[in-house]
Amino acid sequence: MLTALDVINRLFSYLNIQDKPKGKAFTVVAFVANFYILYVAINHLRFPGYRLRGCLYLLLFFVFLYFIFLNYVYYFTKRSFKYDISPIIEKALGGNAKAHLEAEKAYTQTIDNGNGVFDTNHVLPAKLVIDDNEQLAINNLVDALQKQGILTLDYHGLSDEELSKITRKTASPVLAMGAPLPLPYYELQETLDHRWVISGGLNALESAELATVEAIGLTPIEDAAKQYQLAAARVVLTGGPQKRPGRSGLMKTTEPFGIEARIAFTESA
Repeated sequence: MLTALDVINRLFSYLNIQDKPKGKAFTVVAFVANFYILYVAINHLRFPGYRLRGCLYLLLFFVFLYFIFLNYVYYFTKRSFKYDISPIIEKALGGNAKAHLEAEKAYTQTIDNGNGVFDTNHVLPAKLVIDDNEQLAINNLVDALQKQGILTLDYHGLSDEELSKITRKTASPVLAMGAPLPLPYYELQETLDHRWVISGGLNALESAELATVEAIGLTPIEDAAKQYQLAAARVVLTGGPQKRPGRSGLMKTTEPFGIEARIAFTESA
């Protein structure tokens, strides 16, 4: 049974299936495979010389059934089970501590400039406006990023208790995606009608207008463009499902996906 599960795990990893769908599939496979252990147990119980071994197999069947039930509750429902001992076992074995630490870093890490190395004294946040067409382009980009496995919206598998610790550290809501996600491709462009826009996508061939730039810092974009050469230093995806502190724990909210940009500038030649 374990060999079969390992083969399936390798197949799912090859297909880049996300953790929750993979967990659901494993739960179903384990539930079916567990009955082979029951079959072996019954066969052993039929013969006096093998009944002790049959009892051990039967005990193993019920142990596996218990954990399969926990998986069912976790992956297929939004409930919790009062008699869940898996956190105790995980803590005793020290499991997933490293993975959880890496997941926490995804919320607290600082994102460096992603489109080259710029003098930080010459990089300012941009004031952006997003119209309906640009919002649609951002939503389409979100779908594409999810299909490519670049973006996941599962809070990196962290529990509400762990997310609460992060909200206390950052004093801000926690996004389901983790820290704002740098776009794979982006650039600052001036359009034929003399608007300055942020374009982006999976690559240069699948780029679309995502936002219109109104100002760089406090300077209107038109004035800045007359004095400086401009470039997009960093553009990140933000928004979407998130959790924020409430009176009785974390509250789920959803904001429209959007982008944030920082623009680099240098004196015109």
